[in-house]
Amino acid sequence: MNDYIPTAHQVVGGNAYKPRTLATATLAVAAAAAAMLASAAVSLVAGRSLLRGYLQEELGVEAGSAALDPVVETAFGSLQARAYAWLFFAVVFGLLLAAVRDGRTWARVVLSVVAPVAVLLGLRDLTDMVSPITGVLAALAALGALLAVVTCWLPPTNRYVRTRKQLRRNQPR
Repeated sequence: MNDYIPTAHQVVGGNAYKPRTLATATLAVAAAAAAMLASAAVSLVAGRSLLRGYLQEELGVEAGSAALDPVVETAFGSLQARAYAWLFFAVVFGLLLAAVRDGRTWARVVLSVVAPVAVLLGLRDLTDMVSPITGVLAALAALGALLAVVTCWLPPTNRYVRTRKQLRRNQPR
């Protein structure tokens, strides 16, 4: 009887076991992409009304004031630009999802370059926090991006990637 139990990075029957850190990175990428997409949708669909309510509260202007319209339109331009940035990052994270799940090094490198910018955008949205929903979505996007970068470079993930690379090299051509 063989009592051998492989560890997460060891090979059994030509396959490497995927570590939980890689599964966590994959879930974090998916959650960040979903939060980014939702944030963009909220900003584009309900941005004007959210801005109007926020500015009325901050400036102390009456609800039907026409003087608020130019201010809302100017602020919506900035909110709209951020929504398009969130859409861009959601697409990038979505495209990286399968490659991160497979432990591809190029995807981990691209994620490491793109995620800090997404985190900064999330922090920027948190400082402006037009509404609680945009704040929550920005925090989820930023935390998801940060968690994805950290977990995709943890030692179990690195061992898995090395093992997969070794398996590919050893395969007959």
